[in-house]
Amino acid sequence: MFILEGVPISPGYAQGKAVVYDVELGARLETPSKSLLPEEVPQEWERLEAALEQSRMELLQLGDVIAGSPLLKQSAGILAAHASMTIEIAELVKQYVGKQLVNVEDAIGNVVDEWIERLQRIDCEYLREREQDVRDVGRRMNRYLSGSLSWNKGPLPPGAIIVARELLPSEVVELAHCDIAGIITERGGRFSHFAILAKAYGIPTVTRVLHATSRIRSGTDLLIDAETGVVTVAPTVEELASFGASQRSHQVALGEEPDWETSECKTSDGVEILLRGNIGVPEDVAAISASKLMGVGLFRTEFLFMEAQTRPDTRSQFETYSEVANALQDCSIVIRTFDLGGDKLPPFLLQEEAHSSSCLRRRGLQFSLLERQLMESQLCAILKVAQTSDISVLFPMVLGSDDLSQAVAMVDRVLDQFGFINAPPLGAMIETPAALFALDEILDIADFIAIGTNDLTQQLLVAGNDGGDMDDSCSATHPAVLRAIEKVIKAAVKHQCPVYVCGEEAARPELAILLIGLGIRELSVSPSNALQVRQTIRSIDLKEATELANRALKCHRQDEVECLLRKFVS
Repeated sequence: MFILEGVPISPGYAQGKAVVYDVELGARLETPSKSLLPEEVPQEWERLEAALEQSRMELLQLGDVIAGSPLLKQSAGILAAHASMTIEIAELVKQYVGKQLVNVEDAIGNVVDEWIERLQRIDCEYLREREQDVRDVGRRMNRYLSGSLSWNKGPLPPGAIIVARELLPSEVVELAHCDIAGIITERGGRFSHFAILAKAYGIPTVTRVLHATSRIRSGTDLLIDAETGVVTVAPTVEELASFGASQRSHQVALGEEPDWETSECKTSDGVEILLRGNIGVPEDVAAISASKLMGVGLFRTEFLFMEAQTRPDTRSQFETYSEVANALQDCSIVIRTFDLGGDKLPPFLLQEEAHSSSCLRRRGLQFSLLERQLMESQLCAILKVAQTSDISVLFPMVLGSDDLSQAVAMVDRVLDQFGFINAPPLGAMIETPAALFALDEILDIADFIAIGTNDLTQQLLVAGNDGGDMDDSCSATHPAVLRAIEKVIKAAVKHQCPVYVCGEEAARPELAILLIGLGIRELSVSPSNALQVRQTIRSIDLKEATELANRALKCHRQDEVECLLRKFVS
């Protein structure tokens, strides 16, 4: 018997036999590299077209299997996005083959590598983890080119627990229909589509379990506690009994309140917490409704155009924002203007030579103020939708009153130019050290503020971006970050200005409690985390949360805060 620890990304308990999934099967497919003669290029294109069609059809068929379930609409959207991405990658591969005179397999490898390299430069964990989707598409196409079949998943033992180095999104969908009990992986992130799908299917999952595939053998008895991230290998009789008791308690807790997901989000002593959702594309709206969230607290609009070859125009943006507003009807929607610049540069910006390097290094609102035409086009689309829907506008990476005043003036000009009557509330994201020292002047201008824990944490802790998973040491539980958040909340209360947290850290149930204890009464989280966060909020009272926050603020090290949270949860 021994214990392995990892990061829980889909809650629950699981008991079963290990099945070590050979994730390297696809990576070890024979991918020969050879040069072509010009007259051989059309034949390679035909091979590519055949693989493209097979890959697209398989993804669409998988999508059809799950599309009938309202709870899995988000999963179907992910697979549909993969099908669309397959076409994009195939077109780039075709161009590569024609220019470089190499075979399709070689071209796929280079195109996928270039795409992933671009994603890894982005300082947003959500976007970085889209590299899984790119590798998924590339591996699937290579499989068809080589004539290899997908891994034979049957027959699996009842209650199998899949152990893998990594699972790609489409593999999760396939395995979920084999009635598996749980998943353990060595690689994976909290915001990956792998994590989203595991939660959608309700599969207890723990990731970042070091050397799991080499330390666990197929057929070994396993216990997964995906509430804490603990994996027990070859458990003893005593451990089985203890685990069974915990599992039953968990099931009873869920069963005691079968309608909790449809009820109000209040602490046990009646303090209401407004829970909204973060989205990046219109397809995410289905999850907002399914999770019973009170609207959208953060619409990351740049996600719509991160792979766009041409500049987004006002009309296409208006149609997209209208689609989201119509789907959510009377719910409020906070639309964040483009957070571009730095490492977050879509192809349409990289292709333009007019930009100076100093301009491209700017981020968020600073970048948008230099890209006035792009910003005015977006504001026109947003403000037009705001005439008939409950829309608020949020500006990212605000530094102080100067840049915020310029943004407000631009909104006023667009309102006057088009004769719009309804002026939406305007907010500022507090996620830069500069904003912490300009809070009073920002709060004199803004109608509301939102704390972006992701960027605020990275900037305060001087965290680099190596393109990998977020280092666990870079967390909002660092005492410096907690004190910064407390400073923002106190200033907002003083100015009687609404304040909420929209960073992904708020999706951690224990951190949500901490934020409530600090004074936050509104959270915006990923829809996939909403049910667990709501249940946690309903299980605590405000006094408990306040005491926890006060104790956390007195800590001097992050590990002290994390230990405090673990004890509180247990």
